[in-house]
Amino acid sequence: MERTCILLLLLSTLVYSTLGQSGDISLPASLSVSPDRSQFFEYESVSLSCEVQGNSTGWRVVRNSERGILSECNTDWGKQQGSSCNVSLIPSDSGVYWCVSGSGEHSNAVNITVPAGAVILESPALPVTEGDSVTLRCRYQGTPSDLTTDFYKDGSLIRAETTGEMTIPAVSKSDEGLYKCTNSEGESPESWMTVTDLSLPASLSVSPDRYQFFEYESVSLSCEVQGNSTGWRVVRNSERGILSECNTDWGKQQGSSCNVSLKPSDSGVYWCESGSGEHSNAVNITVHAPIPSPAVPVLSMSLPRLLCSLLVGSPYLLVTIILLVKYCRSRAQGGTRKTHQDQLGDHVEEE
Repeated sequence: MERTCILLLLLSTLVYSTLGQSGDISLPASLSVSPDRSQFFEYESVSLSCEVQGNSTGWRVVRNSERGILSECNTDWGKQQGSSCNVSLIPSDSGVYWCVSGSGEHSNAVNITVPAGAVILESPALPVTEGDSVTLRCRYQGTPSDLTTDFYKDGSLIRAETTGEMTIPAVSKSDEGLYKCTNSEGESPESWMTVTDLSLPASLSVSPDRYQFFEYESVSLSCEVQGNSTGWRVVRNSERGILSECNTDWGKQQGSSCNVSLKPSDSGVYWCESGSGEHSNAVNITVHAPIPSPAVPVLSMSLPRLLCSLLVGSPYLLVTIILLVKYCRSRAQGGTRKTHQDQLGDHVEEE
């Protein structure tokens, strides 16, 4: 009887724990930049917004500065308003910006540069789609601002314009690359322009297709791309907030797939990422440590601690446990009374 009651308690605990850990995976987000460019003069303002298909609560803007300092908006830079961040820029604000959710999911990343010089290149910060018309402008902080300009792509001169701007009527994948401009007042920093085809997103597949595993189980994570998957890799953000790639201190990369022999520290959010910063969907994987054998002495010793910890965390489970305990006690007392009555009956018959 005691063993049966303890097993029932263990089963109840597992059911409630599973319910507590379940939940929907947050929708992916994208970081929008207004105005849509990647280079700014000092003291200009930019608005960075996390756009989520659904509830944007919990999404925030973070950055990795050129000095390698990772921080959130509203700390020593920017002003957070909901899921947006407004920044009055200075050169130390140069860095990579993206959105992150409370569960560790990430948006696309955007590189923003605030040079100390007087010349910048206005180019799209966000990826442009094949067929779009794109205009690049070389701006001088003084007067006049529309000086004769040379435009360069990947270090080679591609065009000279007297108006200070260059238009590509319909961009193609071959237009993707590093751009900069020069005029009589100086040279701009380089900015990368990404050209994407909306029909070529990537998705992260999980085999076996589930999100919860026991320790020492294996999982295969694959980046599925309609086209060339070269350059795509599996990355993760662990529950400890450590961002890393497969084949570093976890997993074994094979092409665009990653095979992992799981342990609890592998719990976290996983996704695919390309060399140009594009992202796939994100998947939350949880690894549970093995449940110890339900030996009576072990569980009897840990039961008081279990009850105390569940008092605050799950009142419904506590009520269930109390009812089970009362049931077990009543059965035990009933059995004792019945045995005592049987003994009295036998005694009367003997007399």
